Amino acid sequence: MAGEMVSIKGTREGLVILLDPSREFEDIKQYLQRKMDSSRGFFKGARFTVYQGHTAISVRQRQELENICRQYGLIPSPEVHWPPRRAKSAAPPLRPAAAGTGEPAGLIRRTLRSGQEINCRNHVIVAGDVHPGAVVNAGGNIIIMGVCAGSVHAGTDGNTRARIAALRLTPVRLAIAGVETPGDALPSGDGPQTASLSGRRIILTPLFPGQEACRQ
Repeated sequence: MAGEMVSIKGTREGLVILLDPSREFEDIKQYLQRKMDSSRGFFKGARFTVYQGHTAISVRQRQELENICRQYGLIPSPEVHWPPRRAKSAAPPLRPAAAGTGEPAGLIRRTLRSGQEINCRNHVIVAGDVHPGAVVNAGGNIIIMGVCAGSVHAGTDGNTRARIAALRLTPVRLAIAGVETPGDALPSGDGPQTASLSGRRIILTPLFPGQEACRQ
């Protein structure tokens, strides 16, 4: 896990919360709480599991970590596996991310390639990359568990609070609630980032603590 205490990976089934088994449990709990709080709302409705390699965690510890994630709308699921299982057949292009009390979200369980387009009136979670030439339009937030290099538009119904998050944001085109900017006009930045509106400007901020913020 490259020394990171808690990392989040996207799979075809959902999200995997990976824990560093060499760290103390209380430190892991605090770090997970901060990580969830810094990305508040982005993972809402997603299914997840907790994984700590070959080092087992107790039922109580697992429940404590799951409860932290539940506070932010994530839903524990036994259908999420790590390492990821190889698909036996093509997944549907769009399906509900989870059933529950959270806001509806569509889950794309694959990378989107040039010519593919997703349109959803709710939130969209992509467990993969968005290649140049691919398009994602959502009435709510867009979460990409990979590289965003295509065209993305969040808040298509005019929701100015919608946001776009990706492990790396290098889009051809990015828009929120009708406010649009070409990708080459966005400031460059490394690591996971969030795009949101500030007035009529799109700004980029780090998804997790410790990164330098960028502004359009």
